Amino acid sequence: MIFTQETICNRAEAGKIPYTLTFDPGLKESGLPQRCQSPNQSIERTVFELLHRCPVFQFHDTSKQAKIRNKGYIDDNIFLRSDGGNLAAFLYGMRNNHQNHKYYQKIVRYIQKIMPQFGYFQLKPSRLNENYIMLNWQEKGSDYLFGLHQISHGVLRFMAIATLLLQPPEILPGLIILDEPELGLHPSAISVLAGMAKIASINCQIIMATQSPRLVDEFAPENILIVERNSQKGCSEFKTLDRENLTEWLERYSMSELWEKNVLGGQP
Repeated sequence: MIFTQETICNRAEAGKIPYTLTFDPGLKESGLPQRCQSPNQSIERTVFELLHRCPVFQFHDTSKQAKIRNKGYIDDNIFLRSDGGNLAAFLYGMRNNHQNHKYYQKIVRYIQKIMPQFGYFQLKPSRLNENYIMLNWQEKGSDYLFGLHQISHGVLRFMAIATLLLQPPEILPGLIILDEPELGLHPSAISVLAGMAKIASINCQIIMATQSPRLVDEFAPENILIVERNSQKGCSEFKTLDRENLTEWLERYSMSELWEKNVLGGQP
């Protein structure tokens, strides 16, 4: 895959002609980082730094070889990594911090909502190497120690998402982008997921890409963007929803039903 066209624009004030810069085509990666190295490229550098501060989280890989299922360096606990690879270390640091312990407890409570038998995480440095830690857990009323090989892919993803969304507000990213967070979740867990996203949205902006009708039902029309492919222009188009235009429809149908009936758009 190569970039056939790459352009950045900046409009300092409404009504003014935007500053536009087009990079050379045919590159396998964005030309923006290289352009930022040139002197007097303040706009390019501003755009680059903005994009650099937009973490994208995807917890799809929960295979046996995935970092999230294996031991991690115990001091890698400053922020949650995009693949959840340091989940054990991050939870360990949160639990052992007096100010952040309440957020750790909140994460545990939300996991128990979708997995009632879950008791707590058993977070201890490895006996063989105290510089590493594994994400183990125990059931309520049992002293048997479980590992992550004894938990479903969906629950493990939910653990990572809960940790991301319910972490202390002061360390939340300013923007969180989640790609298909509903994957592998039980239908009843979708509403819990939406509730966590709403909590996090008080302190940061949340963008979720989803194909789940159940998740769409958890949000108001004004919080939903429809993305469709425009084959003539060769691009994706984003469309906002107007609640007033949907008032009569919503008296009879849910958001997911309107989606499935192609009232909202967003069809293949």
